[in-house]
Amino acid sequence: MSVGCVLSKPDALPIPDLHLGDAALRSGVSTRIPGRSSTDDSPDCSTYARLTTMPVAPLPGPAGLYTVSVLPRFMLGSERVGWQGTYFTDIAGAPAGTVNHGHERYCIQRCLHPELRRPLRGGSWREVPAGFAVWQAGDECRFHWRQGGRSQFLFIAPALAEAVLERVPRRLVGRGDRDPLRSRVVELIFDALQADLSQGSPAGPLVGESLIAALLVQLTESAQPPPSPLAVPARERAVELMEARLAEPIALEELATAAGVGVRQFSRAFRAATGQSAYQYLLQRRVEHAKGLIAKGLALADVAQQCGFVDQSQLTRTFTRRVGTTPGRYRALIRR
Repeated sequence: MSVGCVLSKPDALPIPDLHLGDAALRSGVSTRIPGRSSTDDSPDCSTYARLTTMPVAPLPGPAGLYTVSVLPRFMLGSERVGWQGTYFTDIAGAPAGTVNHGHERYCIQRCLHPELRRPLRGGSWREVPAGFAVWQAGDECRFHWRQGGRSQFLFIAPALAEAVLERVPRRLVGRGDRDPLRSRVVELIFDALQADLSQGSPAGPLVGESLIAALLVQLTESAQPPPSPLAVPARERAVELMEARLAEPIALEELATAAGVGVRQFSRAFRAATGQSAYQYLLQRRVEHAKGLIAKGLALADVAQQCGFVDQSQLTRTFTRRVGTTPGRYRALIRR
């Protein structure tokens, strides 16, 4: 079983059009899972000698995503979407086990229930409440756990964080599981990431890139000034690129480059100028393009392909949410 494969999909949820930012970068990650499973309270660290490297991103990368003694059940993963420098997964953890690694990337863990943890070096058990644990690149996680359950993880390459934050080195808000973060905005971002993945990412990597960049900005300690609207020529160049690539995946980095600004500035300024995020704008244009092709009598499978949807079912779901009726019924209505 490959780490990150979708074992089951949660119910599809609507993706909130939040006032968020955007980002993209190329990198890759992998996870190492011990070859031996154990739920013993105090396993000998020598039992981790045999490790298996398992890819979890479109591009290969250094090992060390995390190391645990018991393989979790992976319910949802982002490896097929095309995000670069990040990986999101929704897991059902084992009831008990051991974590023993140092983070090479930023890691935001959403604990959906309380959990008991005890340091490997010894000490007493303590309850870690539900919330968000924010681990910095270089932080160490070495503990036993009990009462494990469902968690969501987002791993972010340091190079991506630097690019989104305009290459200003910053620590993210939070102190691991010692001071869990509680934020409604961060909850909404995680919910939207999960919803996009469960729906097959109809806008390609654009949604995930937007949300992850927004999360990075949210977790920086200094406030950001209000964005200035994107200049008309810059906005038109970005829109022209979207129109030319309706049938293909498009990254935020490409849109920002076309506009001649940084990724974070583009995302915030595009919304200030148009009233909607870049990925919502792209989805709307794909649906409008689909309407025109349907009116011309094209088969729905061909419409889906020419409008950048994975398949006809993804076209139907997205079209129905935005238009209020299915593509087939829309075709019947315009023929009357």
